[in-house]
Amino acid sequence: MLMEYIDEVHYINELEVSITDNCHLNCDNCGFNVPKQPYPSNSTDTIEEMCKGLEYLDKLNIRIKTLVVLGGEPSFHSEKLLEAIERFAKFQHIDFIELVTHGLSPQNIEPKVLKLINKLSISVYFDSEKLILLWKKYIATFYTNVDLDFRVNKKWDRWLGDMIVSDKEAQKIFDDCWYKKHCITLERSKLFICSRIAKLGLDNEGLDINQNTTIIQVEKYLNKIDFLNACKNCIPMMKIEKIEAGKQPDNRILKMLPLAVGYLTEVLNTDEKI
Repeated sequence: MLMEYIDEVHYINELEVSITDNCHLNCDNCGFNVPKQPYPSNSTDTIEEMCKGLEYLDKLNIRIKTLVVLGGEPSFHSEKLLEAIERFAKFQHIDFIELVTHGLSPQNIEPKVLKLINKLSISVYFDSEKLILLWKKYIATFYTNVDLDFRVNKKWDRWLGDMIVSDKEAQKIFDDCWYKKHCITLERSKLFICSRIAKLGLDNEGLDINQNTTIIQVEKYLNKIDFLNACKNCIPMMKIEKIEAGKQPDNRILKMLPLAVGYLTEVLNTDEKI
């Protein structure tokens, strides 16, 4: 079950929100469908719209164990990231805030952001032990409140493709789905059972979250037992041969590395050969 009911309170273990569709990278078969993902909000004020959705969930007595802040790349817009974290941190029904980043633009993550979050997850697509060591020392020195995690994936699931499976296979995909257990998503004032449905813009397979939404509707949607139509084309769950993670069409990561290393080195005032 994706929604639990404990002591008269409903719980969503992990809820993802994207504050931008922009990213510094253009990874092959990116799980966020960069750069072709739909914008995460219906309005230009993305943060306000996200907060409205979170308020509606709060009114339904739904507690969020972990709010995962993503993009695109959340550090793409430094000011927007700061505003988002400041506002999300004020919600009493959110227990834990996790920020997910590629770790190549530490200069865009304001100190106040790091003081307000509980976990920083860095997806390692760069080949630099030095940058990893700098991140570790930076967090250990200034932000002991933050649990630092490095996601090192050499291979990841394919994202794109036109393959369609049968209803029976789609049901098995739904029953075994890793994504629905970890990637419940709030975008465009809708709740999605997984991020793939949201990132493909399949809004008809999401649930409207507004003042008219009931707890019964949310519980029925998240704890449904029958597959959605999107499952018939769920390439990541088809067990196709994995591909190289974070592969770029150019050498942009190599250009970003010196800037990230330089910034953290300067802040730490440490020797270049850490």
